[in-house]
Amino acid sequence: MTMTRVLVVAYYYPPRGGAGTQRFAKFCKYLPGFGVEPVVLTSGITEENRNAPHDDPSLMSGSEVGLERVDLPSRRRWSRRMARRLRLGLDEDEWADAAGTRAVQMAADGGFDAVITTLSPFACYRIGERLRRDFGIPWICDLRDPWALDGWRSYHTRFHAARDLGHMRRALTTADWVIANVPEAKKAYVAMGAPTERTVVIPNGFDDEDFQDLEKVQWAGEDAFDLVHMGTFHGVDAREGLTRNGFAKVRHRQIDPLGRSGYYLLHAMARLRQGAPEAWSRLRVHLYGNVDNSHRALIERLGLGESVVTHGYVPHRESIAALCSSDAVFVPLHGVPAGERALVVPGKLYEALASRRPILAALPAGDGADLVRQLDAGLVVPPTDAACLGEALQTMIEARERGEAVPGCPRARLAGFDRRYLTRLLAEVCDAAAGGRSSVSFDSPFPALARGG
Repeated sequence: MTMTRVLVVAYYYPPRGGAGTQRFAKFCKYLPGFGVEPVVLTSGITEENRNAPHDDPSLMSGSEVGLERVDLPSRRRWSRRMARRLRLGLDEDEWADAAGTRAVQMAADGGFDAVITTLSPFACYRIGERLRRDFGIPWICDLRDPWALDGWRSYHTRFHAARDLGHMRRALTTADWVIANVPEAKKAYVAMGAPTERTVVIPNGFDDEDFQDLEKVQWAGEDAFDLVHMGTFHGVDAREGLTRNGFAKVRHRQIDPLGRSGYYLLHAMARLRQGAPEAWSRLRVHLYGNVDNSHRALIERLGLGESVVTHGYVPHRESIAALCSSDAVFVPLHGVPAGERALVVPGKLYEALASRRPILAALPAGDGADLVRQLDAGLVVPPTDAACLGEALQTMIEARERGEAVPGCPRARLAGFDRRYLTRLLAEVCDAAAGGRSSVSFDSPFPALARGG
């Protein structure tokens, strides 16, 4: 069988841990089975990065591919130092410069049928653009997040905001293929000039192998209702409500950032203690992952210390075991303005669904909330409404006590989000890019689900 050989530029790759790592660690695990040989160009293992502060060597399992690691240069170019002072960089620009030089050397040796850049860091788009320009290698631009359109990304001035949006538009209109994470993001990319027929949706998902032969986690308290959150909780010290553009901070989209913290969950728990003390007495919340230290003071102020357990960052398989052992899984996201839809779906949602446990989804309007509702996989509440969240907690706890627990989602209904299936879709894009084709034959798993597929 003739293999399609692809250079994958992935700054986040095992043994780095975290959500940004898993997407291409899983793709590279399964791509050879679909006739694609990935060669990964990634960052050095000694560098520290605040977005991936923990290592998880277990993510290397099954992903034996060619690896080329590039360390951050010890001496930085004066132009990059000046750009940093003027805040004109994208992110990890110095690493992208060094990785770009190595990518050119690798491409000069020949043998790559396509190049994939998975973003962020967004500066890595220049590597795909350069290989396309200098060597004619088809470029696939994979966007894990919606770049300038992600309200989490802010700027110091309108000039900086416009400049970043310009970089994004350049990547979308220059790449041969664009991969969006969710349908809502695809709409936004096409509106910015991405090629309609060559912009596809390949979401995150779950690996069925991660759910095999798990040991049940035993927490203290047999009668407790164990609610698990997996992933990062950002700081609770932001201003409540939607962001707004000002003199020193500008965004292309406004959000309520506290939705991506434990702020509303903790206030919902405080409400539950006052309004439904019996249900409250059973609730235990388990936080797996990085929890910003600002939560400690809020937990203490609300008197929730005995009901919240922080486990810290654990290997991926341990977090999956915790999901599957829970009574429910909490999946939050930031709030968005009325009438808008989120351009992201939390990556943790797919594994939460695959756990077969009911989901307590504090999600704004968007593809994620739609998915939970379509699958009848739990309860969906507004992401920034502590009262609704508290009522949903009470409903789940009392339903379980009556023997009528809110059901989870059968894994058979999630076939479109299995990592093997999603890798097959990526392999089709790689083959289409390498062969110069202008379209592929698959649809996003989201509309297939909506049709009842």
